Amino acid sequence: MTLLILVGLNMRTGLTIVPPVLSNIQHSLNLPGWFLGSLTTIPLLCFTAVSPFVDRLRQKFGLIRILSIALLVLAAGFFIRVYSFELLLLGTLLVGAGIAVLNVLAPAIVSTFFPNKIGVMTSVYSLSMTIFSAVSAGISAPVASQIGWQTMFQVLVFFPILTGLVALATKRYQAAAPKTAQATTTEVPNANVWKQKTSWFMTGYMGIQSLLFYTILTWLPQILVDHGLSQNTSSLLLGVMQLAAVPMSYLIPIIAGHRQRQAPLMLMTGLLFLIGLGSLLIPGTSIGLGIFSCIFLGFATNSGFNMSMILFSLKSRNLSETVAVSGMAQSMGYLIAAVGPIAASMLYSQWHSWGFIIGLLMVMALLMLSFGLLLDRHQYFFE
Repeated sequence: MTLLILVGLNMRTGLTIVPPVLSNIQHSLNLPGWFLGSLTTIPLLCFTAVSPFVDRLRQKFGLIRILSIALLVLAAGFFIRVYSFELLLLGTLLVGAGIAVLNVLAPAIVSTFFPNKIGVMTSVYSLSMTIFSAVSAGISAPVASQIGWQTMFQVLVFFPILTGLVALATKRYQAAAPKTAQATTTEVPNANVWKQKTSWFMTGYMGIQSLLFYTILTWLPQILVDHGLSQNTSSLLLGVMQLAAVPMSYLIPIIAGHRQRQAPLMLMTGLLFLIGLGSLLIPGTSIGLGIFSCIFLGFATNSGFNMSMILFSLKSRNLSETVAVSGMAQSMGYLIAAVGPIAASMLYSQWHSWGFIIGLLMVMALLMLSFGLLLDRHQYFFE
């Protein structure tokens, strides 16, 4: 369980710490304005490029070894990305590659070590991811104003190194894992994952919920600033959004794990997105309205993510199916997601208004719901 908690800690912290200090990074490194959205988009492209290869690497080198290498890559990215524009770009690529592996392997860790507690253990790493990403988003701007964003970024190196040490210690436990769990690693999907329509439904759901999350994560602070709030207040409200996600990180995997059909949870998630995004269309500078929006967006984004994560396990019959569908859905899904932050940046630079962009995001939430309902009609990915 300790390993799951630490993996969850590393899955988003290095990303959510960035948006509140985008202006600080721009001024320090003399970055062009168009590049700012890329700091969120580049990791998503890394997720797309790396995810399809994770299963092959796992089969060849083993789960723990690949996990440990990914954590070292993540630590290197955290350390070097503060020195120059070029190293910021390289470090962001390394961070994206490291997190891509964690994204795919997190459900595999659950299936390997806790095959009979999928809902509860998915909740464990999701809850950890949510809490620590909330803390990093909320304190990013205030801490950066005290110690500088460069020092703040480099402190993160400690976490993947610690997680890597715990992963290596866990390797001995893996050798003694129950035979029922180990047996699943040798099973293979019954058919080509790319030819399963259910895999494409999963990809659509995963991709759009990711697009919504990363677009909101990147630009919500700027939207709130344009509503008249200060940078520090906007940073804290981004932290509120992440904290609001905490109950969903605990509840959604457990509830979903005890249900045969997930349609009610998917309908609830779609409604939460519509309420949260719709409230951002209301003009004004009220902190109360900002809190309301962030709470509902926190509920929505984390419900969508957790539904995606637990479906990888619930609709698979063995570890290989889990990793195969997870790799495909996260590869193509994050390619879809990468469009969001940069497209929002381009649209805003043209119109200097968030209204149309928020409307498009609401349409995407309805499309996400449609993919989810189609997927819910099938018991397994490979039928």
